[in-house]
Amino acid sequence: MNSIQRILTQVGALMLAVGRTIYCWLFFLWSVGSIYMVSINIRRVVRTHVADKGAIVSSILFTIYSVVFGIAWWMILRRKPALKRWAIMADLVLIFFYVPLAFFGGQGVVKDELDWWPIILIGIFGIIIFSISHHGFRHRSQMFQESPKPS
Repeated sequence: MNSIQRILTQVGALMLAVGRTIYCWLFFLWSVGSIYMVSINIRRVVRTHVADKGAIVSSILFTIYSVVFGIAWWMILRRKPALKRWAIMADLVLIFFYVPLAFFGGQGVVKDELDWWPIILIGIFGIIIFSISHHGFRHRSQMFQESPKPS
């Protein structure tokens, strides 16, 4: 491998590692944010004594989202073998965030989903980032050794 290919490989590995780290902490923030949304819904129901279908469904959905984002964060942080599946599942949650609202009678779902396009793009880029195989950083001599030629 020539020096330009090595440099490009190093830059690509660094960008992939940085992207995965950013997604790791985004998943953490979204997990905490989802827990906060559930607490808001529960406090509102307790304060008003009115448990409408929307509050119950959104609490259930945000609880599920929080669990998925939290597990994805933990798997990436600890470099567990199943991190790829959980990260892609969390990215799919970002892409299809408004789909459950369409089934439960949300008003203006299509307009709201069109406003959600930056998060949908984050989900798409996340799927791309976590679909690329990444073995972490290794020592430079291990990272760029050429494979032995068969005799």
